[in-house]
Amino acid sequence: MEELASRDFEITIFISQAGLEVARMYGLEKRLRSIADGSYYREFVTPSDGASCSKAGRLLMRMYQALIASPASANTVAKVVRGIADTPPTIAIAQALKGGVRVFMVPTDGETEYETETPHMVDRLVCEAHTCKECEPLTSCPTGAFELVEGMGHIDLSKCIGCSSCLRSCPFGAIKFRVKVKARSSPIDLENVKRLSLIRGVVVLKRPKDLLQKIEELTSSR
Repeated sequence: MEELASRDFEITIFISQAGLEVARMYGLEKRLRSIADGSYYREFVTPSDGASCSKAGRLLMRMYQALIASPASANTVAKVVRGIADTPPTIAIAQALKGGVRVFMVPTDGETEYETETPHMVDRLVCEAHTCKECEPLTSCPTGAFELVEGMGHIDLSKCIGCSSCLRSCPFGAIKFRVKVKARSSPIDLENVKRLSLIRGVVVLKRPKDLLQKIEELTSSR
């Protein structure tokens, strides 16, 4: 999105409540809002803007060149495949398909095995080994997300904004961020991705970087 914005594309962001929470956990909300700063065609649309997500109606009117769903969670893919539209992203996708706007989707569960990264977390073995009289991450956290549970550090991700203040302030390295974890997609999620690729107007891609070439091809042909 930042690359497209640098090329003077106007970007409206439609984000679900779960997506917004995850963006905050990873410290990405500020960057997203700098792309969609609230000006016309650069709105940041969340569930709080209304259940009907009226701005998605622009897609029905073909007022956008394309709709990008990246990352498209397994939940979003399952809803699209079954015609369910009850979040800003799925409503936007439904309106785009009705209006004939090309939809590019990058499913998170498109491969049998893939690698993901964790949000901030506390390595309790490290924390327990260094029982601190005064916990520096506890005092440095600006949102109260960092807390002590049974005498050891714990991060309430519902309050975390991904600022990494706890990571920087722990002198023993007990805070971890973006730890790589291997995951497996369920058979139903893989099947849904196959079904997604059969929907007219939807282009399924494996990697976000593939989007740049597709958008260039789409816009240059118009």
